[in-house]
Amino acid sequence: MAFEGKVYVHDRDENFEGFVATLGLPQDIAQKLNTSKPKYKLEKNGDTYTATSFADSHNKVVSFKLNEEFDETVLGGRVAKTTFTLNGNTLTQVQKFDVGTITTKREFSSDKMIVTLNRTGWDGTATRYFKV
Repeated sequence: MAFEGKVYVHDRDENFEGFVATLGLPQDIAQKLNTSKPKYKLEKNGDTYTATSFADSHNKVVSFKLNEEFDETVLGGRVAKTTFTLNGNTLTQVQKFDVGTITTKREFSSDKMIVTLNRTGWDGTATRYFKV
């Protein structure tokens, strides 16, 4: 995996504020998400992956095994049933909540990462662009 261990830095967004608006988060949390310029790193140790997001307002570390569902606490204290899958250079994260599902696809290359976000009940797509 050529992208393993690289730090991807946020570059720009398309329709991300529209996506965040559909989440029903408190205004202060939504504002933090909309203004965050995170960095992202994916590492592998045996069959366990660790995804780290670094942002000004918070850092988040998630360790997981592919294709194994686990409980993930997200911003706002909500808990999702989360599963990660890897197909080539695309890491897909599916978060199932009581009120719907969020799908996040991270497409890695040697010099960039493109993140697409979709959720049930919303016809749009948000895209976040990162570079090394």
